[in-house]
Amino acid sequence: MLCDRNFLDDHDRVLVVGGGVAGMHAALTLAALDVSVLLVEKNAHLGGNVLRLDKVYPTDHCAFCQTWSTARQCYDSPLIQVLLHTEVLGLSTDGEGIQARLTMRCPLIDPSLCLFCGACRNACPHGALLERDPARTWDPALPPVMRVDQARCNGCGQCAQACPVGAINLEAKDEELIVPVTDVIYATGFEEPQPGDPRHAPEFGTGSHPDILTAMEFEAWQNEGRGLGPLCTPSGGKSVRKVAFVQCAGARDRRHLPYCAAVCCMHAMKQARWLKRRQPALDIALFYTDLRAPGAGQERYMRAGAAEGLRLLRSRPGLVMAAEQGGVGLRYAQPETGRPVGEIFDLAVINGGLGQCPLPSSRPGADGTPHSASPVGVLKAGFCDEPADVAGSVIQGAARAVAAVLRRHTAAGGGCSSNPQSAPSAD
Repeated sequence: MLCDRNFLDDHDRVLVVGGGVAGMHAALTLAALDVSVLLVEKNAHLGGNVLRLDKVYPTDHCAFCQTWSTARQCYDSPLIQVLLHTEVLGLSTDGEGIQARLTMRCPLIDPSLCLFCGACRNACPHGALLERDPARTWDPALPPVMRVDQARCNGCGQCAQACPVGAINLEAKDEELIVPVTDVIYATGFEEPQPGDPRHAPEFGTGSHPDILTAMEFEAWQNEGRGLGPLCTPSGGKSVRKVAFVQCAGARDRRHLPYCAAVCCMHAMKQARWLKRRQPALDIALFYTDLRAPGAGQERYMRAGAAEGLRLLRSRPGLVMAAEQGGVGLRYAQPETGRPVGEIFDLAVINGGLGQCPLPSSRPGADGTPHSASPVGVLKAGFCDEPADVAGSVIQGAARAVAAVLRRHTAAGGGCSSNPQSAPSAD
C-alpha cells in the first residue's frame, strides 16, 4: 500500500523508520504478527544501502534480487503502509502514546496515477520531463514514473494539461503530518563518509586522486552488472596490475570512529575475490588490522580468498597518496619485520569509517513546537543500533519487532512475564 490516508487514521500501529533490510524485515515480522505498520523511508525506494551492492557475501548471491522480493512483500502487505520521500522530524509522548511528526516530500508527478505514457514529455517545450527518475532506478517493484527536471522546468503547465489522468501538480508542496503510533523502531542503517570527510583520516587520501576510491565508490564503478572488461584506472583508463585494499580507514581510531565497523573485512574480501576471479593475474593486497569473519560461512569464504592468491597483510598503512611516478603509493610496516616500506599500486580502495546514521535531531515543527528525537522506549535495529551485516540486520529487525509486540502485549495486560524494559534496545 502507498499513501493510503485512511490508514493514517489508525492509531494502533508501529512506526518503522528506515526502509533498508532491517526496517523491511521488522515491518514484515510485525505484519506476520497481525500488527499494523507505518514504514517510512526518506528515499524514493525501499532497499537502503544493500541496493548499492552487486553481490552479498558469503554466498555471492545477487543483492538486488533478494532485496527486491522483500520490498515487493512490503508493498503488497495490507498491514504495511509505505511512505516514501518521508522523514521523521521528531517524536513526542502525550501519556497515551507517541506522536510522530513527519515531513513528506510530495513529488510533482503522483506515482500512483502516472501511466508512463509519455504525453507530458511530448508536450513539454523545454525537455524537462525525463523517462526515468534516477532515484527509482533500483526499485522495479514500483511502476515506472516520469520525472520533472526542475532545472529546466519554467512552470508553463503544458505537461499538466497534456496528462490524461491529472497526475501532474507543479504546485505540490512538502507536507507535514502528525501521526499517532504505539511504538517506534529505528532502522536507519549506516552512512559512508564522503571523500574528504574526517572519518576517512587525511592520511588515506580519499578525494585527493581518482585512483583512490572508497569501497562503495569502487562497488558502483566496477560491479559486474555494468559488463566491464579488464580493470582500468578511473584517472586515465590505464590497465590495472596491482590493487590495494586498505581496511580500518578512520575506524578503530580514537580520532574518528573508535569501534570496528564489523562488515569491512568481508566486504573487501568479496571485492578482492571478485576481481581475482575476473583477472587471475592481478596482484591484490589486502591490508588489515584483524580479519573479522563472525558469521556463518564467512571463515570459509576468507580462507578461499587466501587460497586464490590474495596477499593478506596484517599492517595498517600510515600513508596513501598519489605517487610522483604515477600510481598510488602506500607506506606501511612490513608484517614480518616491522620495518617501514613503500609500495606502488595502480589503484587503492579505502574501506572503513562506516558511521551509524544519526537519529532525527530535535527540530521544531511548522507550529514551532519542539519534538524529541528519541523518547524512552524507542527500539533500534540493524547498523544504527550496532554494526551489522545483511544477515545480522535481518535478524535484528525481526527481533525488535517481536520485542515491540511483547511490550504491547504486556501494556495491554496480556499476562506476559517478559519485562518490556529488558527488550533489546540500545537506548
